[in-house]
Amino acid sequence: MRRLAALVPIVIALSLPLVPGAGAPAAARAADADRVTAFTGATIHTAATDRPIENGTLVVKGGRIAAVGAAADVTVPPGAEVVDLKGRVVIPGLVDTHSHVGVYSRPGVAANSDGNEMSGPVQPGVRAIDSFNADDPGIKMALAGGVTTANVMPGSGNVIGGQTVYVKYRGRSVEEMRVTGRAWGKEILGGLKMANGENPKGYGRGKGVAPFTRMKVAAMQRETFQKAKEYRAKLEGGGKVDRDVALEPLVEVLDGKRTVHFHCHRADDLLTAVRLSEEFGFELVLQHATEGYRVADVLAKKKIPVSLTLIDSPGGKAETMGLLEENAAILNSAGVIVTINTDDSVTESRFLLRTGAIAARGGMSEADALKAITIRAAKLLHLDHRLGSLEKGKDADFAVLSGSPFSVYTRVEQTWIDGQKVFDVIPDRGYQTGGFALPAGEKLPTPPPGPRPAPEARDLGTPTFDGNTPELKGAVAVTAEFIHTGGRVFPGVIVAKDGKILHVVAGEATAKNMPIYKAKHVTPGLIDPFCSAGLSGAWNSPADQDQDETSDPNQADLRALDGFNPREPLLDFLVANGTTVVHATPGRVNPIAGRGGVFRADGTTADSALVPVGALVVNLGESSKGKSPTTRMGVAALVRKAFTDADAYRTSKPAAKNPKHEALVPALEGKANVYFAAHRRDDIQTALRIAAEFKLKPVIALGTEGYRMAEELKQAGVPVVVHPTMLRAGGSIETMHAFTGNVAALDAAGVPVTVCTGFEGYVPKTRVLRYEAAMAAAAGMDRERALSAITINAAKLLGIDKEYGSIEVSKVADLVLYDGDPFEHTTHVTHTLLRGKVAYDRAEYLKLPFERRVLPLLTGGSGTGCCLGW
Repeated sequence: MRRLAALVPIVIALSLPLVPGAGAPAAARAADADRVTAFTGATIHTAATDRPIENGTLVVKGGRIAAVGAAADVTVPPGAEVVDLKGRVVIPGLVDTHSHVGVYSRPGVAANSDGNEMSGPVQPGVRAIDSFNADDPGIKMALAGGVTTANVMPGSGNVIGGQTVYVKYRGRSVEEMRVTGRAWGKEILGGLKMANGENPKGYGRGKGVAPFTRMKVAAMQRETFQKAKEYRAKLEGGGKVDRDVALEPLVEVLDGKRTVHFHCHRADDLLTAVRLSEEFGFELVLQHATEGYRVADVLAKKKIPVSLTLIDSPGGKAETMGLLEENAAILNSAGVIVTINTDDSVTESRFLLRTGAIAARGGMSEADALKAITIRAAKLLHLDHRLGSLEKGKDADFAVLSGSPFSVYTRVEQTWIDGQKVFDVIPDRGYQTGGFALPAGEKLPTPPPGPRPAPEARDLGTPTFDGNTPELKGAVAVTAEFIHTGGRVFPGVIVAKDGKILHVVAGEATAKNMPIYKAKHVTPGLIDPFCSAGLSGAWNSPADQDQDETSDPNQADLRALDGFNPREPLLDFLVANGTTVVHATPGRVNPIAGRGGVFRADGTTADSALVPVGALVVNLGESSKGKSPTTRMGVAALVRKAFTDADAYRTSKPAAKNPKHEALVPALEGKANVYFAAHRRDDIQTALRIAAEFKLKPVIALGTEGYRMAEELKQAGVPVVVHPTMLRAGGSIETMHAFTGNVAALDAAGVPVTVCTGFEGYVPKTRVLRYEAAMAAAAGMDRERALSAITINAAKLLGIDKEYGSIEVSKVADLVLYDGDPFEHTTHVTHTLLRGKVAYDRAEYLKLPFERRVLPLLTGGSGTGCCLGW
């Protein structure tokens, strides 16, 4: 049996010929018109059939596919340039049916926020084409993910948001990028964005104008379409009619020249959209369709397609609470046309293949998941006559991959549109990994050389463990092909009793007369070293948001312990995904946020905390600049004054106690770590200066630009807790240099490093820890070291490593069982054992009706498991 570490593919850069891009001068493109290129030796997924072509050949001429098939069936034309793609995989260019690239440009600042026109609730006259920034770095990032075509839309803040534009990501302007569809003998001009549910309801909040309810949202949409019908009737009557540019796109919708793309999440909202489409006879695509599984039979019968926004975790707003990863599979099985989108930047375009893997994890076949982001997506935009599959005569839009399409370790190596190479991982690596905006001359770190072989396990013979013996009465056993102890990997058996691990045996062993759980892989329970779960809840409403106290920029006296909700539904969700311990901390709003606590995810009360009052959190950068202080200088000055005053208080010992000073004393005495949350390099340097001045024990949290100063951090001996590796690059001005290889680079430099899920303000409400560590492994980090970053390293940082973080005799029996590589997005957690007892059982979960697989919002709660308490 090959060890897990031996399976890591080493990404080797292609040395394919450079071809003038679509933005090249017209003369260069004209000279290329008759050029013939044959790509040979690849595994080709055409998306026209389910079976890939092994040792396939793809012939491109004049920007179109001249031939595709097995090498034996395709003749390479004489004089053709031949590109050997042996060992690579070729797929059609991905089609994103819901994107905001170009209208919400990077960085995500107010100047680039052009997706929602909020001057009125009904905005059919506005056009995405008039907001589209052809210089948005998000375009190149999309190409780095293999995306070649997208439906770019206004946002969902309006009842009717405006006109969408279909683009292919090539050219120097939106006019060059724009494409139109074809159906029913008509040109399909694009789409019309509409929305219902919470987003457009929120338009009237604080303005005193409609809408406030779902009823009014639908009424306003109905009223506007009625006006459009009357306007069209006047036009058809032949009389003089003043032009109405706001109603023209609705007439195009009524005439079948434009498709309505309808933002909706809840099942009732989906059916409201369907009613409107039937009333006015327009073509409908349901965007998001989070609860589509509830009405799959209705949608199938009515032939309504869906464009799903799939994310790893639920929450962020009330109407996304019904998220299920099985949604795509359920709808697909019912006969609904299913596509998958990014809603960039809810999911970044460069991770669209990762999003497709969610559908596969939820039960959709990989062939159907690939079609959902290629040919079926093209059909929804009426572009399937020219793209979406690799067939003779279609546009030569395709991506070259390093491996299987849905493996986390696979990279897009090249992307081609119209036979022109528009992305190459060698010069364009920064758009795929992040780091594209680094100053001229500053290079990204080179990926580590690859995984180190795991140490050989010691064969302890073939012992027998009998649950009928006094020693093992009440024990449980876990057998696995790969036990990841926290440094070693081997096949073997784990025996646990009374919440502790009794035996860890490498090799063959026999267990009997006790519950036995089998798995492909077993890891220690995952530990999130910096997050807001338990303080920030899934509903994202005032009732479950307790991470930020905004009454004073110095909140040193706050304790996470006093706001932590051990029955927060997100904690059950985390347990189902293998996270068993969290370090929950106050949020990012205040320069001095308060003190965190370390909690088990299965606690019934906050008093079961492992570390009730722990590290102090200090925030530097944009998030902590507000009413006062208003600058980075001001933030640093406030922090320094607070520590200065607390130090004076400590030495003077006044009779009256000062809670804020008291809270800072443990940090000044070296008894508590200080987590400096900072993205930018200059903010991290400010943290190091303050820490040195007051002799603090600093931990850098978030650390987005840590890789830019790895040697400095190593010399200072400062650990880094890296914010999600799939952080939205350029989502703010501070994250422009976000880099998926940050963890690997820091680790390679010798910096103590862990990975956290950090803070999410919207959708999703939290992240899945193992997927973030998986991205570190995909970026070149040794897999076992990546796993250690969310197990034993995190335990050491939090001071709980005597009992947690590794699979060793006498440690707490928190174990996670998987049916495949823990880092693959298609792998399932089959069981989570907390203190040796099953807290999550996927087999039991799958027995539940779909309606009851959602977060346990009203019953259950932490400690009962996702399904055992229902």
